[in-house]
Amino acid sequence: MMNAKVKQALEIIVQRFKEGDIPEEIAYSIFPILNIPASRWSLLNRTLIFISKTSDARGFRQWEKVGRYVKKGSKSFVILAPRLLKKLLEDEEVTPHILAGFLSGSP
Repeated sequence: MMNAKVKQALEIIVQRFKEGDIPEEIAYSIFPILNIPASRWSLLNRTLIFISKTSDARGFRQWEKVGRYVKKGSKSFVILAPRLLKKLLEDEEVTPHILAGFLSGSP
């Protein structure tokens, strides 16, 4: 069963595609601003940033490190993090991680 927050984030993207108003967000997501932490995020998470009407997303402590502070009443939005599992083989060797789904989180 899919986490409710993961499902909601994916439904937002699907709805925007259905409405046909996502091209600008995709363009910005493909060519991210290089000097922000989110530039290393997945295309899906960068798309979620621009859908959320911002161009930079960071966690609370990350904002503090760059001398900026979260405004009172600001809301976070959900990004998706891969849920990776190690799989043991019969001879107890560890295989590379396998993708088991996604978790929701805040930047």
